Amino acid sequence: MPLLTRWTYRLTLAAVLLVLGAAGGIWLMRQPSLFLPRFTESDIEQVVITTLQRETPAAFLVTGRLDITADITEANTKYLFPEYFDESLSLGTTRSTVRLPGVAAYGIDLSSLSPETIAFTSDSVLVITVSGIQIESVEPDLGGMMVQTEVGWARLSARSGRNVERRAIIAAQDALREEAVAHIERSGQPLLNTEMALQRLLVPALQSVGVQHPQVRVRIAPTIVEPPR
Repeated sequence: MPLLTRWTYRLTLAAVLLVLGAAGGIWLMRQPSLFLPRFTESDIEQVVITTLQRETPAAFLVTGRLDITADITEANTKYLFPEYFDESLSLGTTRSTVRLPGVAAYGIDLSSLSPETIAFTSDSVLVITVSGIQIESVEPDLGGMMVQTEVGWARLSARSGRNVERRAIIAAQDALREEAVAHIERSGQPLLNTEMALQRLLVPALQSVGVQHPQVRVRIAPTIVEPPR
């Protein structure tokens, strides 16, 4: 083979290899998943449980807060000698109306979290099944409470008004929790807030094991109704 032809062949071969190498490098750069660690479903379950247990040592994850207000009216009517006369001899009615604002914290109980409650789909969606969104605490704002009390016309004792007020305040505190529970049941926003809170906690951990663009969804387990016996 002539010397010139031999050098031309070598240069052509080197050029082809260079082009193939460059093309291969570009293809690899466009395949980032090849450089990420491979993970299994067990890896996903473990990283979810470990992350949530580390972030929530009390086993309850607060995912949102709710401003609520309860309005309660308590009334008490006294009668003159009720054992001898009918109810027409009324001494009047003491009525107390209480408006009590407060803040409720809600979230999910993680004590039942297990591999069986965690599922990972092929499109990188993490589904966590919980028993429900629960009220963790209710804090009444006693400084913002408003009380209106009317004492019956023939009842001159101030103690009558104080007793009814006290009962109304206690009832209002119970009504705050009832209002918070009712809001959780009729609104979808607490569920969305819970998903966003879990997303913030779990996405970095999922990405660390190689999950690309992970999303978190929360599923409420259906309530099991026992058949009548």
